[in-house]
Amino acid sequence: MSAKLALPLLALMLASCSTAARPLADAQTRAQSINEDFESDLCIGGDCRWAIAQQINGSVDRSADPLRPGYALIADAGPKAGGTVAKADLVARIDPAGEGSRVAVAFDLFLPQGSPANSIQLVDLECATCGEGGNPGVRLYLRHGRLRIDRSKIGHEHAWVSDNGPQLVAGQWNRVTFDMAIAADNQGSATATLNGQSAVSGQGATIMPLNRRYVDRVQIGITANSNAVPAQLLFDNIAIRITPPKERR
Repeated sequence: MSAKLALPLLALMLASCSTAARPLADAQTRAQSINEDFESDLCIGGDCRWAIAQQINGSVDRSADPLRPGYALIADAGPKAGGTVAKADLVARIDPAGEGSRVAVAFDLFLPQGSPANSIQLVDLECATCGEGGNPGVRLYLRHGRLRIDRSKIGHEHAWVSDNGPQLVAGQWNRVTFDMAIAADNQGSATATLNGQSAVSGQGATIMPLNRRYVDRVQIGITANSNAVPAQLLFDNIAIRITPPKERR
């Protein structure tokens, strides 16, 4: 092979290797939205907005709203049994949302009187195809009626908490928002509000520093009940928004 041909070929090979070594680019991210008010029959699988329902010692179903006209999602999860936690949630598969993008989840939440408001996970933003067992991700959960953000599944032991944050009110509808900026470093962040008040926030990594760095799955419902007693929650008016990274100049 002549030197004239060898040099361009070498440059092409080096560029290919460099591309393969980089984490998945966030350019794949596109704007997406999912809305659900449960006024129509619950649709799961196929071309539905919900890919699957996780029902492990639990169930999800469409139910009459306890206070308002119309319908809502009722999630019933049994008690924790040994090392197995109960699950009763819906799962939406989204196109990969990479670093620099945002995932925002908002929903109405109703806690029946007498149902526990502790050790219940509400939302998981995770990656099911990143090549890591356990689907690494960030979780929004309840601790003594207050919202907390758990990052243990991406290698950070301490949760983001606010002991002065507002508490969930049982027997009425509450509005919850959860907004997360995706990054494997300190450019990441997450915030949650309850009934329009700031509940908890944190700055830091929101995904693992793997070769594939994105969120491709949103779970909402009782994604885990770690209590020794059953738990019940109702969800309504779910809105999920995925915003691509802003154009870089």
